[in-house]
Amino acid sequence: MTAFFALSAVAVTATVASSKAIEKRLEDEIALAKKNGISIDDLYYDFDLPGDAYPFGDAEGMDWVPKDWKPPKKGDPKYLPSRMLGTVQVRNKMADLLKQCESKGIDVADICVPFEEYEGEFDTNQKRMVEMRRRLGLNT
Repeated sequence: MTAFFALSAVAVTATVASSKAIEKRLEDEIALAKKNGISIDDLYYDFDLPGDAYPFGDAEGMDWVPKDWKPPKKGDPKYLPSRMLGTVQVRNKMADLLKQCESKGIDVADICVPFEEYEGEFDTNQKRMVEMRRRLGLNT
């Protein structure tokens, strides 16, 4: 029984440390994005959500929601820190690859178009980054 409590304490400590590390990395990536002029405004709510309209309409039947739950307000992140970190990292990496392509005179206009207008094989940011690295000669 003592071993169970000891393992539980270790797991909680590791989870807290991991969460803090993710939050620190997220802060660093956000600072880099701001420095490079990358917009991340779409990752935050731009309006207050009323408590009775989220997540499924009226507040009836929301017994499963924690008692301290509050609806998101303007400026709150839309995603959990780990997803936010991944999204901002991808944007920073894309910006870096675009700068490298521009400095070497490599044209990537065919793959760097809004997703709504694009129909082709490079339909995700990851696929676009792989193609940019290939054109830069980094995937050899």
